[in-house]
Amino acid sequence: MRRIMRNSVVSVAIAAAAVVGLATTASAQNYVITGAYGYYDPNKHMFGIGDTEADGQYPYVQWKINGVSQGDLVNYNGNGSWRDVTISSGKWGQSLAWRICRSGGGGCSPWLYETA
Repeated sequence: MRRIMRNSVVSVAIAAAAVVGLATTASAQNYVITGAYGYYDPNKHMFGIGDTEADGQYPYVQWKINGVSQGDLVNYNGNGSWRDVTISSGKWGQSLAWRICRSGGGGCSPWLYETA
C-alpha cells in the first residue's frame, strides 16, 4: 500500500511540474466589487466583464494605455451575464492601467497595472 501511495504522489508531482513548465510568465489579474467582476488576460489581450446583481446597474472597465484614457468597455447584458473584449494589437506591449466599476455610483476597484 505504501508503494502505491508513494508512486501516486510521484506521478502527481511530475504532472504538476509539467503544467508549471507550460505556463507563461504573464498572468491574468482580476478584481471583484459588489455587483461586478472583471479581469484582464495578457495572453489573450482581453478583458472580461461580469454582472453579478439584478439591480439595474451595469459593470464597465475604465482603462488607460500609457496614461491616456480609452473608451469605457461596458456590459449592458444584465445580471449573470459576461462580456469579453479583445483590445487591438496596436496597443499590445504598452503600459496598461484598468479598473472595474459599476454604473449609478456603484463604485470602482483600485487601479490595476500591467502590460497590455
